[in-house]
Amino acid sequence: MAVKQIYIARHGYRANWLPLPHPPNPTGIDSDPPLAPHGVEQARQLAAYLTSLPSTDRPQFVVSSPFYRCVETAEPISEMLSLKVVLERGVGEWYRKGRKVIPQPADYDRLTRFFPKVLVDESEWPRDTTVGVIPDPTGESNEDIFVRANEFWKRFLPVFEEKYPDIETIMIITHAATKIALGASLLRLSGVLDYIDDDNNTFRAGACSLDKYVRTSDGWDMKMNGNTEFLAGGEEMHWDFRSTYEAGSDEDIKARAEEAKRKKELQEKKRESDFYVTVDIPMIGKAQNFEDSNNLETPTSKVNIIKPAAQFQITELNNDNPLIKLSNNSTAPGVQDTNNGNDAINSINVIDGKIYETSWKKLVGTDLIFDDYGELIGKVTEHLTVNENVKIVLKDSSKTKEDSDEEEEVDANGDLKTAGQSAFLKHAIKLAKKKEAHS
Repeated sequence: MAVKQIYIARHGYRANWLPLPHPPNPTGIDSDPPLAPHGVEQARQLAAYLTSLPSTDRPQFVVSSPFYRCVETAEPISEMLSLKVVLERGVGEWYRKGRKVIPQPADYDRLTRFFPKVLVDESEWPRDTTVGVIPDPTGESNEDIFVRANEFWKRFLPVFEEKYPDIETIMIITHAATKIALGASLLRLSGVLDYIDDDNNTFRAGACSLDKYVRTSDGWDMKMNGNTEFLAGGEEMHWDFRSTYEAGSDEDIKARAEEAKRKKELQEKKRESDFYVTVDIPMIGKAQNFEDSNNLETPTSKVNIIKPAAQFQITELNNDNPLIKLSNNSTAPGVQDTNNGNDAINSINVIDGKIYETSWKKLVGTDLIFDDYGELIGKVTEHLTVNENVKIVLKDSSKTKEDSDEEEEVDANGDLKTAGQSAFLKHAIKLAKKKEAHS
């Protein structure tokens, strides 16, 4: 028998990806942090997902990079699937050449202190010599790690299949760069920057993401690419070789934070400049009022005409009941209708200069807004509708406070009322008066 399925996972969310202060590295080794609590939970979710698979698809053997975060990611898998974990240098972390410190990972003795029930005895799978592929201690280029991945598979599969002839499904827990390089090698790509298909898709390598490869008659097929469907938070901290910095390094985290801040500022700016709202203007007037001057099939009292020069004012949109006012829209009582020669009456004359209370309503669908060139520039999913039974009247400055307070709201019958007026409406009216007094 031979290995038929290979899962390759990246470790979970690292503690040093969180804001300062960071916990000390348990092993005392540079750049060997533990998982953050969020990363521990990701590892549990990965383990639960693997446990939920059909027995023929579950890993039967677990190989881990010797860095602490990878073994910690393997721990719940070991517990849930009752599997021991072996350490393997060939799937260790990738560090660029020229780095000040190239960390050397912990051995079985040191890691067993933290994971006594997880790791096999070193004699079963010596970390450095079973496969014999070790990352260059001076660092690696993109080409170097791809060569390392090719050499690893060339040596690993024969050794493994000889030692464990009955095992068909294995799991490797490693790092973003190594995960990509191992996958590129299995797919017989020319390097770590290659696309994985004709659609120009790339390797996905988020925290605790999972790849799956299935053996075919002439190689390997990729069945999962950075799968994170089992993670509550979805894909996080994706990295690939197009990044300027090493995966998860301090420089990488700083660059991500700056990019997130930039995107947030752009989103805030976009929200400020591209907010669209529609308002249902009330239809004022009755058809019989205009029958003497119009014999149109469609009563013109039902036609609202807003001039391009009209001014539209609105109070705070974050309020449940914004106030609106349409100004500078008055037209003479009749205007020539060039379509049929009749005088068309502009019903907006009736509401020009009035203040109306509105309320938010959800649209049944979505209104799309296009510019003059047919380019989509915005969407509207809710709109404002005028409450025609509530009218706001500016107080006459000649009246006393007692008199004017009674002339602010009318009921459905057109009678004035003072009870139930919101503080927001009162405040808006006062502001309007102040602005009018200073104009």
